[in-house]
Amino acid sequence: MQNPPPSPRRVRAAHESRSATVRAAAAAPSKRQQSKWHREQQHQHTLYLAIGVLLGVVVLIFVGGFVYDNVVRANEVVAVIGTENVTASQLVNEMQPQIRALQGQAKQFGASGANSQQYLDSAKRDLPDQTLNSLIDKKLMEQEAARRGITITPADVDDKERQTIADYQNATNPAPTPEVSPTPEGAATAQPSPTSAPSPVTTPTAVPTLEAAAYDAALQDLLTKNSLSDADLRDNLEQSLLQEKLQTAIGEEQLPAVQEQVHARHILVATEDQARDVLTQLQNGADFATLAQQLSTDPGSKDKGGDLGWFGRGVMDKPFEDAAFALQTGQLSDVVHGANGYHVIQVLERDANRAVPPDQLQTQRSKAYQDWLSARRTSPDVKLQLSQPARDWVLARIGVRP
Repeated sequence: MQNPPPSPRRVRAAHESRSATVRAAAAAPSKRQQSKWHREQQHQHTLYLAIGVLLGVVVLIFVGGFVYDNVVRANEVVAVIGTENVTASQLVNEMQPQIRALQGQAKQFGASGANSQQYLDSAKRDLPDQTLNSLIDKKLMEQEAARRGITITPADVDDKERQTIADYQNATNPAPTPEVSPTPEGAATAQPSPTSAPSPVTTPTAVPTLEAAAYDAALQDLLTKNSLSDADLRDNLEQSLLQEKLQTAIGEEQLPAVQEQVHARHILVATEDQARDVLTQLQNGADFATLAQQLSTDPGSKDKGGDLGWFGRGVMDKPFEDAAFALQTGQLSDVVHGANGYHVIQVLERDANRAVPPDQLQTQRSKAYQDWLSARRTSPDVKLQLSQPARDWVLARIGVRP
């Protein structure tokens, strides 16, 4: 029996030899290999660290920019009113009703596309200064009202809103005038009895009311046409009521209903030489009323012989007023240079305690309030600090390229 032939010896391929070498090196790496691997790991860690730092810097830039734009810039003080600060973000919020109104106006005008945007951008550019001035006035009113203990209640605003809506409804949808049926010929016509005449009404006029459906429709129409929200309307009404009460308080404080007044007449001419000639004629016995009708250039009084009626302080031009109140009854002034020309004045009567006509008193008190507000605007505790960067930020926030 023959033995099988021996199997041929297997020869390893070159790549199998290299793999074995690698496995052997990995199992027992040399110091040189270990050093190489360590360097590669350090380079890899350094690369990862650099990428992490770069990403961190990018994130910090974005976060820093966001915080600067939305926190630092938003809280930049643009005005100081007493102890209150107005920030840029508050100014932007205060501008929103005006922006909505401008957008509503653009729609009403029918502007479209580029023309509409150009109109809006142009109008919006003026808003920061206009709104800031209005906001300063609002803060000044609120501070003065608080000092005086003047308040506006929600019930006050409710009444004012009902009044406003009723007036708006009457203006836009006037009630038709009832037609009078002709009286048949020969029919007796009812005559009012003298004893049936109504007594004078002494109670205050009630706040007008509308049916709920009519009120809601009129309110919505007013809000839509003026691009207002109900909160905007109530805020405007509250400010209006506060101004009315404050104006009354300041007016009553500075201008009582009974004041010193004079009854005077004057002759107004264009030049000092003419006025000197008028004064000479009057001193020589000429009739004042006749000269006024002939020579005075004041259309409101010349036909009345120059008679101005009674007036108190704060009504006339200051040089005229000072001269008139310095005169005694029947006395003529020297030539007075006023805003409209040259006057010769004569006081006919004086009264230290004369009631001021209601319309004149209202004019005086309104002027007193405006004088007070103007003085407060320019007082040292009111500071405008709207810098150009802050203005640019505000414009960007309302969609206008700085």
